[in-house]
Amino acid sequence: MSLTRKEVVQYIEQAHNLLSEKKFAELNPVITAIQDNLDVLGYTYPSDNARYYRFFMLYMGAFEKVNIEVMHSYVEALEQVGQVLASDYEYICSYYRTCPEAVYEKALQKYPYNETLHIHYALKLQVEKRYTEAISVLKYILECYPATTEARFLLWEVQSAQLDDLVTSTEEADCYQLLDLASATHNLQVLKGLQLDTRLDKKTKLLTYIQVAIWENRSVEVIELWKSEWKTLDLTDQSRYVLADYAKAFMMYDLVPQILKAPQKPDFPETDFTNFSEYKVFMEVLVNSGWQLAQHHYLLLGNAAYFHSNNSNAVEICLKQGLALNEKNPLLLNLKAMYLKSLNKYQEAGAIYHEAFRNGLTMDNYLLYLIELNNRIESYQGVLDTVKQFHIRHTPTLKSMFFKARALFKFHRDDEALAVLNEALQDFPLHSRSYAPWMLHYRMIINKRKRNYTQYFIDQQAEINYYVDGDDDYFNTTNLAVETIFEQGEYEECYKYAIYNHEQGKLAEELYPIFQWICFYDFLLEKPEDLQDVTEANINQQPETFEDFRNNGLIYWMLDDHTAAAESLMIAASKAINKALYLKLALTCAKEGFNNSLCLTIIETIQKEVPEAREFKTDYTYANILNDEQRHQEAYEALLNVLKSYPERAFFEFPKDFNNLLHTLKNNAKALEDMGGYNKYISMLLSRDNPIENQLREQQELAKSQSEEDHFLQHNLMENLARFNFEMHPEEQEELKEMKKRIKTAHFA
Repeated sequence: MSLTRKEVVQYIEQAHNLLSEKKFAELNPVITAIQDNLDVLGYTYPSDNARYYRFFMLYMGAFEKVNIEVMHSYVEALEQVGQVLASDYEYICSYYRTCPEAVYEKALQKYPYNETLHIHYALKLQVEKRYTEAISVLKYILECYPATTEARFLLWEVQSAQLDDLVTSTEEADCYQLLDLASATHNLQVLKGLQLDTRLDKKTKLLTYIQVAIWENRSVEVIELWKSEWKTLDLTDQSRYVLADYAKAFMMYDLVPQILKAPQKPDFPETDFTNFSEYKVFMEVLVNSGWQLAQHHYLLLGNAAYFHSNNSNAVEICLKQGLALNEKNPLLLNLKAMYLKSLNKYQEAGAIYHEAFRNGLTMDNYLLYLIELNNRIESYQGVLDTVKQFHIRHTPTLKSMFFKARALFKFHRDDEALAVLNEALQDFPLHSRSYAPWMLHYRMIINKRKRNYTQYFIDQQAEINYYVDGDDDYFNTTNLAVETIFEQGEYEECYKYAIYNHEQGKLAEELYPIFQWICFYDFLLEKPEDLQDVTEANINQQPETFEDFRNNGLIYWMLDDHTAAAESLMIAASKAINKALYLKLALTCAKEGFNNSLCLTIIETIQKEVPEAREFKTDYTYANILNDEQRHQEAYEALLNVLKSYPERAFFEFPKDFNNLLHTLKNNAKALEDMGGYNKYISMLLSRDNPIENQLREQQELAKSQSEEDHFLQHNLMENLARFNFEMHPEEQEELKEMKKRIKTAHFA
């Protein structure tokens, strides 16, 4: 099968997808097709070749036994076409037990600030028990990236292993090397032994006593030792840093400046190495020069100014001075890109991000940048694709989970977004400057759509706790609550939120019709003096959105134009997520305006479009309106449907007043000349403890016309009129006496 270059590229993309889904059976014929047509790629488009080489590197890694020589050949092929990336080296170097030394040498020289590559190299050195070299590499990583926890743990393991070798060796170990390793690993046994070692000078030996005291005494005792003894002694720099770290750990910041002396000015080497041996010397010198410490110093200050104080001047100074030390520092370049992005200089920011990536910024950091960039340009599918790649390479972070959830939210994939939000909010620490409040906000909106108001209000309170009462985020949340509580029909509670936001000048403009309507509709709630009455001028003459039609509906309602109000609310319902709520609000409005025709239209819309929202009140209203409109057959059928759909409510809970369901059924049966039904329903009405007078008289007339010979029935109906103290006319009283005489003569004489 012959393929074009474009088709081969498509096959490579398909192969990537199948590999990520582990569909190996489907993958084999795709690979065969690619290999059979590989020559069409040529070398005009090296990026296409790179896709092929990179895919096969990943493909080989899918198997337990990796042919590292073949994988190496693909890396070399990427080098030849000028497409090799730090991530390519990261991948092959992750096989540190078998990856050739030469690959590490080449990769580390090309990306001297990539911590992942260095950690893989340190792991290789650890396996080969080249502990001194591994320690040098890990210290270099921590000089560049002090927060790299993985490197710190690995350094402890390597130092512990080397210390064990030295302690168990038959040869005499260097006492200063033992002290360095024991200090780094907090090995008290070795430290106590060194207290007796005569080879250590007095100043250095004091370090052993300080460390043992720190690990074996309470903090108050350690501080007392500092004040009474150590403070006056000539301590080494290492001893002072140990004490300063201890003071910081116990938040005794007043002691830190007492302990530390002025820092030395960094004396750093040039990055002019030409081979790996020179690079190793460079790493060693750099670790001891303080150069990276100075860069990290500016990075810490710059990050603090960017993320916390928002001090643009401080950010710019830190970037200028930090990049003057090393213009290729990827973390400072990353900070610069973020700063430019905050100034809306997206093109410049993108160029700096790419520069940081080329200089060793990890793939994880680069993908996080791409996630933010896609989000900024509203490419939500791009966000999802990039997050997927990030999660393949890195455990999820709160940031990556937030952007994934937001993208799903924008696609209206609420169930998926909710699952991501639930997982993130449960699994991650939610500190005040994290994405937590935004995630809570999106979960609130989704739960509002799902009408899960219990969880909505839990999240509302949790989100508000992140804000200061009075800031914009606080009022954005309370404004959302105004709308949510309004849709619950809790008008008094809605009023509390609305009036507070109004008094603070923070009630959203589109929410004012809700606030005004509540004050109008519930006369018990006090209307603020400065709250204007609505007029015709408040009507949006060209409504488009849900809010436009909802607000017009409420304004028309306040202007007593119930028909226009109900019609606007019906259109709002068609645009609303909670369609049933606004249709029922429209029904209430139409009923207040005595517009039976519109009421019927609204109820029929509910029955057709949101049948799950039907309820007894709505269906019974429908039947009553049909009855009022003399549409007896439809009313009768609607009433029977009410009896069938709500038997408990209809027979046992329905209020027994004049206009109840049975009375309406009785009237419709009579109008339809269904005398059997009429007799049945009037008999049911008379079975109540306190029958109504006119219903007794109706049954009496029916008995006279249909049961003329049934004297007992007629007598009992007339007797009930007397027994329930209903007023009887004189002729009725005489008729009752005559009825009693006839019964006595016929049955009891």
